[in-house]
Amino acid sequence: MTALAAKQRDASAYIDDPVAAIALDDEVSTPAPVNPWRRHLAASGGTISLGLAALYLWCPVHRFPQAQPFHGARWYNPYAAITPTTRWRKVNLHVHGRAWSGLTNGRGSADDVLRHYEELGYDAAPVSNYQTITRSSSDDGRSLTVYEQGFNLRKVHFLAVDARRVDWLDYPLLQGRDEEQHRIDRLRASAGLVIIAHPRLRHAVPDADLRVLTGYTAIEIGSNASQGEDAWNVALDAGRPVWGVANDDSHDATMPNEAGGYWSMIASPSNDGAHLVAALVAGRAYAVFGSRGQADVALTSLSIVGDTMSVAFDGAPADLQLIGPGGRVLAETRATSDARWTLPCDAGWVRVIARTPTTQLSLEPVLRSETGALPRLEASIAPTATLVRRAIAIMLVFIAILPWMGGEVLRLSRAESARPRLALRDAA
Repeated sequence: MTALAAKQRDASAYIDDPVAAIALDDEVSTPAPVNPWRRHLAASGGTISLGLAALYLWCPVHRFPQAQPFHGARWYNPYAAITPTTRWRKVNLHVHGRAWSGLTNGRGSADDVLRHYEELGYDAAPVSNYQTITRSSSDDGRSLTVYEQGFNLRKVHFLAVDARRVDWLDYPLLQGRDEEQHRIDRLRASAGLVIIAHPRLRHAVPDADLRVLTGYTAIEIGSNASQGEDAWNVALDAGRPVWGVANDDSHDATMPNEAGGYWSMIASPSNDGAHLVAALVAGRAYAVFGSRGQADVALTSLSIVGDTMSVAFDGAPADLQLIGPGGRVLAETRATSDARWTLPCDAGWVRVIARTPTTQLSLEPVLRSETGALPRLEASIAPTATLVRRAIAIMLVFIAILPWMGGEVLRLSRAESARPRLALRDAA
């Protein structure tokens, strides 16, 4: 006979004795002690897992514009207003100083970083620390600001330029196009423009996503961390009007191999943040791969008449290439300061690269357009699918907090059930 059967027999023998029955019931029903730390750990793990699932489900579902080449009989030329008297600003938009008690591996204060870049001849080099807007002591409130947004495993990071506040939303594990688009849209609402940082680092942004994402202004095509010209070509082939920028992405501006290798030249009347943002949004810029802040060639003009492009440079003779869809070289000429090409009828975009032994200039593309204006594309939110996902997210949040609510309810129910027994015992 098992111990439980014996106890049940004893219970039937003493059924007329209330006090004995209560004592026996307490002995039989008392559960084995459970390690409270193990219970709390299990509840915490379940809550975190369900909370993460809810975060991902809360992300909107998007309808993305179809990927298709630029088309039209006219061209959008970002350099149409450039003249020999245009003022070009030398700008680096991605450099880190010390932040977060050194956890992000940055060196120096914002003043130290700015001082070093001014010595290299830069007009603007705002510190772009992670998740914080950093200003130098000389900032008058009009200077350009940048911060790097993102803390996920795959390094899908964005540069929020001229931001008014820091956005903390990120999806810490894997990300798809919906999560990336959601972050871009939120950053656009709080910043002047958004740049995709180091797109090839850890394969951060796959080609399939580059073909559909919208709303960002530029992509980082050159830095110490990643080279992304091929990623830029993918986005352009899909009809995404985005510009290319180059930045050091330095974590120690005093190191010669970290500073002065990559920057952007922006045609702007001043160094004010508003002017620089407006020029970059319009594409009045080009990316420079140089050395120690020096380049031996510079753009002077680029014009289009009909389907004929004329481009001219100042400085050392350069090898010029006309790049088209798929990154193909459509035409090239060597050791020259200017070129004239007839643009193919089936090319939706073309861009020019100028190379010398020490410098590379990557000009922004000219884009086919029906009206000659810069094409605009916007992803929209699918309301029904988003509502369903968010309803599931709310359910998961409720389930996640049940273990903590359930513990209180269980303790209360046990206390309530013990009262009649105590009263019966007192009566006996």
